[in-house]
Amino acid sequence: MMMRTGIRGRFIALLVSLCAPWGAPHGSEVDTLTLAELRAKHELPSSRYMDLDGVDLHYVDEGSGPPIVFLHASYSGLHTWEGIASKLKSKYRVVRFDFPNAGLSGSETIPVPKEKFDLIERNYDTLVRFADRLGLDRFGLVGTSSGGSVAFRYAARHPDRVERLVLINSAGMPRTPQTDPFRVTAETAKWAEMPIRPREFWESSLSRTFIRPNKAPDWFVDQQYDFRRREGLERTEAEDYVFTTGDTQSILRGIRAPTLIMWGKSNPIVMHLEADVFAFWMTGAPTLIRKYAGLGHYPYIEDEQALFPDLAAFFGGELDGELRQTIRAKPATLQ
Repeated sequence: MMMRTGIRGRFIALLVSLCAPWGAPHGSEVDTLTLAELRAKHELPSSRYMDLDGVDLHYVDEGSGPPIVFLHASYSGLHTWEGIASKLKSKYRVVRFDFPNAGLSGSETIPVPKEKFDLIERNYDTLVRFADRLGLDRFGLVGTSSGGSVAFRYAARHPDRVERLVLINSAGMPRTPQTDPFRVTAETAKWAEMPIRPREFWESSLSRTFIRPNKAPDWFVDQQYDFRRREGLERTEAEDYVFTTGDTQSILRGIRAPTLIMWGKSNPIVMHLEADVFAFWMTGAPTLIRKYAGLGHYPYIEDEQALFPDLAAFFGGELDGELRQTIRAKPATLQ
């Protein structure tokens, strides 16, 4: 089953549905920031740029050793991997980038097709070109949330290039209108059309995705708020993109790389049982599930110390003895 709706309105509606009213007036004015202003404020010492399809793509390439590419979630950027990257780059080449329109990357440049861009497929195309440009013939791949959907598509379509795969709270499970977590309700509809939301909105929204006593750090809230008020970005998303899940079961069946599936057990956006479905559908790859009690949608920010040992052990091959693979077989009476 495939769900096709506008990603911007759906994601914002979900965040609002998780929030108690925070009292900001509906018509509050928010100052926009140019891309140059965002870069002046948020660039890292190791920030680089490459021209990719005409997009000035922001990326960071650090460390040495076997390469690992990290894919960020919607409405965030490569900065969210800073803690994990700082620990891995002593043994690995850690590569991360901002998708077009996200973080500090430039805006979309390819003419919009008649049916609009499928956001996940467009980001998948970006990953293909980015990996080729850097000459990454074989590498580890980590994706979270919508970045997980991009990661497992790449792993399925390029099994010879993905050494190991990690999915953290990955999006991609098919939805119905009744089970879609991004559905707009009568209660949340008034927020869906706001072009730019104030910082208080993001602080309140993100606080619902971090499980107490954990709290969304100020730097994360600031970045989400800043990246979402980039000049002209609201038009790009509303007019150019849709989000589709596609046939996730068929896609996952094509993966061959050993896969670690990591999930915040208290995740309010994509529930932890979806991790089990991912593993069940990945009939071509050995998998291992790790669930983390008391963590939500951003566990690598909430408590990187909880995730890092498993992540490092997986890439080091130390967990291979725990990998299991789903085997589909007819009952003995039918054989």
